[in-house]
Amino acid sequence: MSAASSAAPAGAGDTGETAAIVNVVKAIFGAGGFALPWAFAQGGTVLVTACLLSSYWFAIKALEMLVQSQETLIAAGKATQAEVQTYAGLTQKAIGPAGDVICRVLNVITCFGITVGYMIFVADTCISMLPAAQAATYTTAKMLTYNLPVWLFMAWQRSIAGVNLISLFGTTTVALSMIWVMISALRNPLQLAAIPLADVSQFSGFFGTVAFLFFIHFTLFSVQEGMPEKKYFLSAANKAFLISMAISLVFGLVGAVGYGRGVSSVVVTMLTGVAGLVVKGLLALNLWSTFPLMARSSLLICENVVSPGKEAALPVSLAVRTGFVCLAAYLACNVPNFGAVLGLVGGVCCCAMSVFMPPIILYKSKELCGTPAAGGEKGMIGFVALTGFVCMILSVVL
Repeated sequence: MSAASSAAPAGAGDTGETAAIVNVVKAIFGAGGFALPWAFAQGGTVLVTACLLSSYWFAIKALEMLVQSQETLIAAGKATQAEVQTYAGLTQKAIGPAGDVICRVLNVITCFGITVGYMIFVADTCISMLPAAQAATYTTAKMLTYNLPVWLFMAWQRSIAGVNLISLFGTTTVALSMIWVMISALRNPLQLAAIPLADVSQFSGFFGTVAFLFFIHFTLFSVQEGMPEKKYFLSAANKAFLISMAISLVFGLVGAVGYGRGVSSVVVTMLTGVAGLVVKGLLALNLWSTFPLMARSSLLICENVVSPGKEAALPVSLAVRTGFVCLAAYLACNVPNFGAVLGLVGGVCCCAMSVFMPPIILYKSKELCGTPAAGGEKGMIGFVALTGFVCMILSVVL
């Protein structure tokens, strides 16, 4: 989710659309993508495919609302481009101080949940790299205790130097890993009959996985900011989401059919051989290296709570970051699996920030500018917000 923070620059005279497409795709795919085969195996081929298609539509519609909110506030002189160039800035201008608080709270909760997911992913991956007899003696919690010093060390990194190199490493390892997972899955006897067409009772699991991928709007403002021609942003995002949806469909279906109903929520743990070992090691290194980038905004928010109005002193910063990591590790030791974490983080937090909030931001922006939404526009705003709210509830109760 942090890939967007390292947006690739556009060439001179370029509109920036191509670079934006690449950066949005990078922002979408990460560790969460490796839960897609599990999502298809649990929710069913038809239902999860429909969920992907619907999520694409809602993701684009919500992004359009955020961009329209920016344009409305700027045109009315209620904000400058710089003031609404971030998700937090736009929320504060549209909703007021309460919007800023909501944004910060959701940011911390979302990044905290992603941290828990990262920890489970790496721990399960490390266990799968051990010989079978030795792996049987490890639980996720036990492996996490051995990994904890690494997480603490990475959390203590206050500088984000080398962000572009880390982003390139992450993009390469994820792409290679997804390709190798599909190759390995296709080597197995296909188990299409074992995969249900639809299982609504698994909604909280598979929807959260899809939402974790596509509902990342709060990370896309930096992509828009880096474009020489910002008017091409929505076009670039639309193309990127279409490409990502196609990749997700192929990867999820191939992984589910190849590994069957028992596919792991961390599908890379099912890889074998030397190549599988290399892929697992690279992915673990990728998540460790990208963790400081992903968690940076939430860690700074937490530090600001402890030291309001000034940069936190080194001892305070280290204490806050240590507490953040230790609490995340504790929760990671007490949740069922990686997919369950994605269900809550993606289905509740990401859905709140990327589907429920955008229509509210647009409604308040237009109201603030004296041009309140009416007719079909008002109906669409209500429809998107209600859908986001219902999905958040279903992600918890189902």
